[in-house]
Amino acid sequence: MRFSDLAFQNRFEYTHYMADVRRSWDKIADHYSRRYKISTDNVHYGPLCPGDDILGLIGNIKGKKVVDLGCGAGQNAIALARQGGIVTAVDFSEKQIGQARGLAKKNKVKIDFRVGDIGGLLSQRNNGFDLAVSACAISFVKNIDKAFASIFRILKRGGKFILSDMNPLQYIIDQTDDGVTFNSVYPYNPITINWDWEFDQLDKAPDFHHYVRSISSYFNSLTSNGFVVSKILEPKSTMKTPHIGFSKEIMEEYGYIARHIPITFIIVCGKP
Repeated sequence: MRFSDLAFQNRFEYTHYMADVRRSWDKIADHYSRRYKISTDNVHYGPLCPGDDILGLIGNIKGKKVVDLGCGAGQNAIALARQGGIVTAVDFSEKQIGQARGLAKKNKVKIDFRVGDIGGLLSQRNNGFDLAVSACAISFVKNIDKAFASIFRILKRGGKFILSDMNPLQYIIDQTDDGVTFNSVYPYNPITINWDWEFDQLDKAPDFHHYVRSISSYFNSLTSNGFVVSKILEPKSTMKTPHIGFSKEIMEEYGYIARHIPITFIIVCGKP
C-alpha cells in the first residue's frame, strides 16, 4: 500500500466483503519488516509521530508487567523490555509473531509472545498488567467495545492503557496540485475500507480491510468501558520518528497533507 492509494475514488470500496486480514498479514509479514524499518530502541506510536523518548507517556516500567497488543514484528515489545518491563506481546498473525520472536532473540530480550486476537484476549488473566500499549492496530478490530472491555479486564487497578492509530482526517482528504480536496464525509459512523497492499515480491497484492472511526468514537467507547481518559494527542508530523520507513513513504507521496495535519493520534487512559 502506498499513501497515494488512500483516495476513496481510486482504490477503496464501500462493500460488505471482508478480507481475511490475518491471512494477508501472514503473507506480507517478511516483506513488511524489510520495507518499513521500525526502531527497537524507542516505543513508536505510528508514522510521522514522535516516539516515547519525546512524548514521555510510558514512564518508569522497570519490573512492571506490560502487554503490547497488536505487536506486529515486536519492535515496541523489545523497546519496552529494554526499559525493564516484563513484557507479553500479542498478535493474530503467526508469521508476525515468528518475526517478533526472531527479532527479540537477535536483541537478546525475553518476551512472552502469543498468537491471539486483541478483540477478545480470552487467554489473558484478570488484573494482570500494569500497562497496555496498542500502536496502529485497533483499526483492524471490528468490535472496539469488546476489545476495550477485555483490555480493561486484564489491567490492574491504576493501570494505564496507551492507544494510537492513524488520524481519520487523512482518509477524507486527498492531495492535488493545488492543495487538498475532500474525498468523503467525516466518519461520524465507522467506515469499512477494503484495499490491497502491493509488494514487488508478491505476484498478487493481498486484500485487507480496516475501520475508519472518529477519535470521539474511541473516546466514548473507552469511557463506556470504565476507562478514564487523561490525554488525547495529535502530534505534529515529524521525520524524527522511530517509525521511519512508512514515514518516508508518506512524505514522498503525500507530503503536503502530512505537513498540514497530524497523521497519528494517541489516547492515554487508565483503569481507576
